[in-house]
Amino acid sequence: MSFLYPIPTTSSINLQHILTDPTGSRTGQLACANASRASMRTALKRCSSVKYSGGETDWMKTIKAIEDYLPHLLGLTKAIESDKLLITNEPVFTWRSTLSSRRVSAPPRISLSSFHFELSFVLFSLALSISNNAHSISASIGSYELGTEQDRQSGDFKLSQAVEALCRASGLLDHLSQSILPNWENQHSDGIVNLRSIRPPELSRESTAGLAQLTLADAEKFAIRRLLSRASMELHNSPGSGIPKSHPSPLLLAKLELNISKLYSNCKDCFKLSTGFTELTGSIKEYVYDQSVLSLARAYKWLAVDVGEKLGKFGEAIGWCQLAKDVLKELIGSTKKSTLVIRNRSITSNRADRKSKIESELDQLDNFLKVYERLNRTVTFETVPSSTNLLLKVPEGRSALNPKSFNLSSIPIPSSINYNNINSNKNSSNYQDDDSDDEEYNLNPNQNNLDYALKDTYY
Repeated sequence: MSFLYPIPTTSSINLQHILTDPTGSRTGQLACANASRASMRTALKRCSSVKYSGGETDWMKTIKAIEDYLPHLLGLTKAIESDKLLITNEPVFTWRSTLSSRRVSAPPRISLSSFHFELSFVLFSLALSISNNAHSISASIGSYELGTEQDRQSGDFKLSQAVEALCRASGLLDHLSQSILPNWENQHSDGIVNLRSIRPPELSRESTAGLAQLTLADAEKFAIRRLLSRASMELHNSPGSGIPKSHPSPLLLAKLELNISKLYSNCKDCFKLSTGFTELTGSIKEYVYDQSVLSLARAYKWLAVDVGEKLGKFGEAIGWCQLAKDVLKELIGSTKKSTLVIRNRSITSNRADRKSKIESELDQLDNFLKVYERLNRTVTFETVPSSTNLLLKVPEGRSALNPKSFNLSSIPIPSSINYNNINSNKNSSNYQDDDSDDEEYNLNPNQNNLDYALKDTYY
């Protein structure tokens, strides 16, 4: 199971109508910022358009468009702080909150007069786009472990790209939670309480911290799949031959899964601490809950394999398998409604995916359980320990990855000389941006690729 975030969209704004250049030396800066923001807005709208049309989103193009605008936005705020640009009209930025629960089809628009609001949503959209790109990469490789060795190596490489992308998204969200949002709160004229009541729930310290944990957990989940790829291929080619020598340590896998379950649980706790917890869409809360439970069940499964295959303690192995099955059955029996909708897919199909994943885990457990029960009946005759005693033996989780550090100060801001030498096609007289903010658009799919302003800056 994977989660593709709905990407926020924004309304148009002409920066030259709200900012004045007292010296006349920053006309190019405003023109570049306008053009870059318009390109970003078009890319974000295309994501929404593709969602409704059922096509494929070019997430790299979206990422590039956002990253192209970011240095210009930082340059504007720096020029405003140094009075090189003056605010003549109140800047009102409007974004759609896509992680808020809603009863109507269109997500709510939120308008705030703050460059902090603009920067926060730009970084937030960038992180979600990077995460979606990673999940799209994972989805594109399918069951690559069941193919040839070349297929496996190619799939491992793509999974590595997805893992790195999720670590970057986690670091970006962590920076948003620990630096950008606190700075906004400290500078808000009406105080923190007022700000927390008017901004969208996803732009709280707690929500972004939770999303940072979520994306890191997703990264570790992909890393485990990559770690198991060779063993999975060998098991597929030689079914019934037992665990191959290339199989990673079951105890290591159990510790990794326990850490993943903890990360998802931490995410859930962060969401609950958020002032807008009840407003967060149920789909993301359900995804976090499901993944936490599935990871815990897999951890118990690997603990069963560890004591069964390595130590020959088949009674204890039976206990771990039963514990894992109990966890999964609790997930099946959950009364939570499945509202996870990914792109153009229906709620029904996502419920089917969820059920299929759980049943697959149960089938694996049943296979191990049958073997261990037979061996315990005929060889070891051990007593199956109680779940209470087993839970006392659960080891500490082990992390495999860390968020990739992100810092705005590392992003190069174009100098005024660069702005004054801009190409004539970015002159303010040529600035155009459709002011519509509808959810369906007819955009040219063959539009030229956008410049990648932050290439190699923090990747």
